[in-house]
Amino acid sequence: MATSTAVVNQSEPFQHVTRRDLAKITVGSTFGTIMEWYDFFLAALAATTVWPHLFFPTLNPAVGLAAAAAAYAITYFTRPIGAYIFGHYGDRLGRRTMLVWTLMIMGGAMTGIAVLPIYDSIGILAPALLILFRLVIGIGVGGEWGGAATWVIEFAAKSKRRGFWEGWVMSATPGGLALAVGIFTLIRIYSPTTLFFVDYGWRIAFAIGAILLVVGVIVRYRLSESPIFDEQRKRGALMRSPATDVLKKHWGAIILLGLSWAFVIALTSGLVIDTAIPLFLAMKVPLTFVDITVFGASIAAVIGSVVGGVIGDRIGNKRTLIVSAVLSILFTYPYFVIVRTGNHSLMIIAMAIILFLPFLGFGVLGRWFTEYFEAKYRYSGAGMSYQLGAVFGSLPTVAPTLLAIAYGGYLKAWPYIAVLMIATSVISIAAALASKEFVRLEHADDS
Repeated sequence: MATSTAVVNQSEPFQHVTRRDLAKITVGSTFGTIMEWYDFFLAALAATTVWPHLFFPTLNPAVGLAAAAAAYAITYFTRPIGAYIFGHYGDRLGRRTMLVWTLMIMGGAMTGIAVLPIYDSIGILAPALLILFRLVIGIGVGGEWGGAATWVIEFAAKSKRRGFWEGWVMSATPGGLALAVGIFTLIRIYSPTTLFFVDYGWRIAFAIGAILLVVGVIVRYRLSESPIFDEQRKRGALMRSPATDVLKKHWGAIILLGLSWAFVIALTSGLVIDTAIPLFLAMKVPLTFVDITVFGASIAAVIGSVVGGVIGDRIGNKRTLIVSAVLSILFTYPYFVIVRTGNHSLMIIAMAIILFLPFLGFGVLGRWFTEYFEAKYRYSGAGMSYQLGAVFGSLPTVAPTLLAIAYGGYLKAWPYIAVLMIATSVISIAAALASKEFVRLEHADDS
């Protein structure tokens, strides 16, 4: 697991960067990314509860649930497009500028979903508009991560704890899940009637997200542009077609980096969102307990992301991710065994562990992917690597529902689901082993 080293002399842009500046950029990046993922996971929750009845009422329940899940999952496939578009302009016009636009696009689409009429009101136009808004959101999400991670790493270039700072950016994904589950659950619990929640309550959750995205826009707009990007612009070193050029030069690396973390998405969606919720309900577990369990597991994943970034600073990013994937494999089968006991305390612990372990590896992606690519196309290269990984990881998440249908429910299909998730983790390990890791020596202190 050798590490390649590229020495870069970029001390001049960092004369005025303080630890406080770095903390502010990290907060601004993380807050915006949390809100992006808040919407993403909120849609998953809505897709498994209210969307089948509101937007696909003419289909039988199983097909309606699958159609709603597809409307949610379709964003996976527009995310690489967003990574390409925003990466191109982020490497040409600036990291901060594009990160403001990603939030604005997301806010507009979330507002559209919050006020979208249902099928009974406008017919087929309702699901068509839902899918359109989800496609737009996928493009916004696609441009978010590469910019946020690049923005932080370029402010942290002098720091020996770059993984720690990037770990906070990575924690935004499970943080968004926790926020989505928390708000969705509170609105459902405190809705005066079930009908009120189905008609209006879930919409309030999307409206809250749209409002918070406006706050994110204001926060980001007031922060500084990346010092490395500013230096590149002053030197006239910006590329004409950075996204295209990085694909031509590093397409193989982008694919391998994407595959290396696909197991995280597969386990998060395949074992928690797409499997655990219907599995728990099949076991007659109260829905409120399911929500509390997912919320607690999300907090465990937040901790895992930050801890993973710290470990990556010490033993290397690639090695940390491989260890994370191996541990995830070892716990996948026991996870199902523990969950099927029906013991609530053990179920909470098992869910927390099954998210904590893969997110240890997830925590290193911010530093690993951004340092792999040169500044001239860093936003593009890191963003496309990450979003392709999301696509690769999303493919196995379709299988749990199909396996449940084929084998008569989740209670009978779980061994096959476990094997699928283990196979995905093995593929990620192989991709990580074939990938390289670069450490760009741009730091000069311990900030």
